[in-house]
Amino acid sequence: MEKKDRQIQRRLGFVLLSFLMGIFFLIYRLGYIKLVNGEEYEKKAIGQQLLLDQQIPARRGGIYDRNQHILALDYTVYNLILDTVVLHHYEKEEHEKTINFLKEIVEIPQEELWKHINSETQRYYIVLRKEIPQQEGQKIQEEIKTQKIKGVWLEEDSLRNYNYDSLASHVIGFVGAKEGRLGLELQYNRWLTGIPGRNFRTFEQGHYVMKNYIQPTHGLSLILTIDEAIQHYTEEALLEAMREYEPESASAIVMVPKTGEILAMTSFPNFNSNKPGNIDHLVDAERYQTMTQEERTKMLNKVWQNFNITYTYEPGSTFKPMVVAAALEENVISISDTFYCGGYKNVAGTIIRCWKRSGHGEQTIEEILANSCNVGMMDIAEKMGKEVFYRYQKAFGFGTKTGIDLPGEQDAAGLLHKEENLGPVELATSSFGQTFNATPIQMITAFTAVINGGNLVRPHLVAQMIDSNGNPVQEADKEIRKKVISEKTSKQMRETLESVVTAGTGRGARIPGFRIGGKTGTAEQGSRTNPEEHRYIFSFIGFAPVEDPQVIVFVALNRPKDDTIGSTMVTTVCKNIMERTLPYLGISKTEVLEKEDNQEPTISDYTDLFLMDAIQDIKDQGLQYEIVGKGSTIVNQMPKAGTKVPVNTLVYLYVTANDTQEVVEVPNVIGSTYEEAFETIKKQYLIPTFIGEGNIVEGQEPKSGTRVDKNTEVIIQLKK
Repeated sequence: MEKKDRQIQRRLGFVLLSFLMGIFFLIYRLGYIKLVNGEEYEKKAIGQQLLLDQQIPARRGGIYDRNQHILALDYTVYNLILDTVVLHHYEKEEHEKTINFLKEIVEIPQEELWKHINSETQRYYIVLRKEIPQQEGQKIQEEIKTQKIKGVWLEEDSLRNYNYDSLASHVIGFVGAKEGRLGLELQYNRWLTGIPGRNFRTFEQGHYVMKNYIQPTHGLSLILTIDEAIQHYTEEALLEAMREYEPESASAIVMVPKTGEILAMTSFPNFNSNKPGNIDHLVDAERYQTMTQEERTKMLNKVWQNFNITYTYEPGSTFKPMVVAAALEENVISISDTFYCGGYKNVAGTIIRCWKRSGHGEQTIEEILANSCNVGMMDIAEKMGKEVFYRYQKAFGFGTKTGIDLPGEQDAAGLLHKEENLGPVELATSSFGQTFNATPIQMITAFTAVINGGNLVRPHLVAQMIDSNGNPVQEADKEIRKKVISEKTSKQMRETLESVVTAGTGRGARIPGFRIGGKTGTAEQGSRTNPEEHRYIFSFIGFAPVEDPQVIVFVALNRPKDDTIGSTMVTTVCKNIMERTLPYLGISKTEVLEKEDNQEPTISDYTDLFLMDAIQDIKDQGLQYEIVGKGSTIVNQMPKAGTKVPVNTLVYLYVTANDTQEVVEVPNVIGSTYEEAFETIKKQYLIPTFIGEGNIVEGQEPKSGTRVDKNTEVIIQLKK
């Protein structure tokens, strides 16, 4: 028995000794590894723990209208992330479970997923799918949790959404790769973007790893001066004109005259800010398929341009109010002065014609603007001299940027005559808005100074910036750049410009009950000598109410398909915008409309107007019309201008094609016989039309001495 016990003790002793020797060997080995390779292994271990360095994206600031209606905002999406470092802590069965889960939600071959998992270098952050919609992402998150899927997680991200697709697209712009690419998104990109946060690990003293989280600073949001409702009104009115008149491009701006706040700005053709690279709405599918990438890019670049700030053009007659205001301010003229228009002016040996070939006759300052008389403007500019003219042209902001908070604004400085180059002819043509260029934003800003009391304001689109908690960070500076004219001169101009709408070329902008002022403009483009390349840009700037302007509207149609319709195209757009905008802003009617049943309308002077401009006015007065002849330019009318007639009276409009520059004088044939009158009229290259019975002429229209285009029809009244 004792012998057996000793054997057991020896065996236990041997096992214990073996165990202790194993322990000592392990300690020795660990010590050896620590001393010899410890530093290298420690670095590798720490390095694996430091692999996590995740950026936490900052939420881009939103864009809101002046009433804080959402125009652009980021919404939550998710990115699906594979973490192979975590996955390798589990058995292969978990790997297979993860692969089976992923194959249902990502379009990645299983071989590629296994390649990630079996890679020698494991990673914490492998993006498998981006921009998963919020609802789907939350469902995936729940499945990961329920099924206990290892090594897969969802990263929260954001995507930009524009609530109204193309509304104000040139103003708002769009985002690409989280950066602003156009419009306010680009202009205010650094404020909108914010500062990303970080989720990372660091190696601290004492040889341990510390987890760190830096909260992102979300971007600032923009509160615009734009009013969503007025923007809708403006785009709808302009789009209707685009469809009806088919111009190459069109634009409109609505602004507060006293502050420069822009209530609406639009340009056509436009684009969808959610799909800025899409041009399907501009070309049909068949044409799109045949276009080269270069052609598509060229079209996109054209569509992305904001006509209001990048396009320069000859402003035409919308520039005339600035010239008259400057002349009044400098006492070069008085409001009671008159000027004579005979249809043309000889300037240093060059004949420059008025648009009305037969001339306007004696004109007051009010009539010069109402009738858009070029000869009167040339006379005023001549009295001013080039020094005064150039000084005020610059003072009204031409040749310099307005400072609007949008990228890409042009100054058109290279398309403006220098003072030393303003010869008599250049001064004359510049007086009615030809031979120099401006942008639409320059035009409305300069016009605003004429009617707001004389202040040149800085147009702007951003009213304030707020932080992610809604606290104001920065307010817009309602900057008055300079005082250009006095309040007295500005008041005179407001009242004078009202006549353009009540009795002049802007009649199409009239709205019963509101006092509206404005100025039309028609400027030539392309070749002046080749009819195939001769085009026009029609524009109108209107404001209301005249006594205290609250709204000013700019409208332009560039190269409409049919340019014989005239200013009605743009005055009607302005009217449509104002009819909805004025009541929306709470601006009340200031004129009492009490029309007696027996009140007789007075016939306006329609000679030399475009046919559609005259028709609009005739309809507004409750009259009927009949067109005599072929063409689009009115050369005569019956009854005569100034005649009071009953409602529904028939007005005869005698038209011509206006295809000649030559003007002739109508001869006197009263008292002549039929044959004598016929020969006399024909010799003047006019078209005689006889009415009545008999052989002796007792009346004629136009009257003798009237200057008209060749081929104008002359109505001859016969008696027995």
